[in-house]
Amino acid sequence: GRRRRPPPPQSPLEKVVAQAELSLPQLAGRWFLVGVASRCRYLAEHSHRLEATAVTVSVPDGQSLAISTFRKLDGMCWEIRQRYLPAQAHGRFLLKGRGYGNKVDVVVGETDPSSYAILYFQRGRSISIKLYGRTNQVSDAIADAFEQRARAVGLSEDVTYYFPTYGFCDSADEFHILDGEL
Repeated sequence: GRRRRPPPPQSPLEKVVAQAELSLPQLAGRWFLVGVASRCRYLAEHSHRLEATAVTVSVPDGQSLAISTFRKLDGMCWEIRQRYLPAQAHGRFLLKGRGYGNKVDVVVGETDPSSYAILYFQRGRSISIKLYGRTNQVSDAIADAFEQRARAVGLSEDVTYYFPTYGFCDSADEFHILDGEL
């Protein structure tokens, strides 16, 4: 008979367990980007000048997340707006980029909505993890959990970056609002 094709390689995100009993409305409000683990070349080249980054989350329809990211670029505050659409499974979302094949899969891996959230992002075969805090600094225990989860998907501390804890933008100039990705 015909040879069966091998199954497609499992995507790293399929092994990641989403936070159980995740209540989306609890994620609403203001967060600070504390750390990122990623093999992104841009991060590696610019890690010495990462800018403090704040995020506001709302849940417009009870099932998708509307994310506004506030960050400085060339000394000006920008707001980047994104919409994480619900994917098939609980705690999993889809961020549609511009153009074919530019989608990002997102998983809320672990959170205590009063203090921290660890999110996974996968574009193509590359995966990254972000740690958000309700305050601009998190406890050592939370940072350890973040680094442990990063190592579990092959991201070591040499590709783990922490963000400044001061200099946040509270809002954007009206001319500096972007819909899409940055």
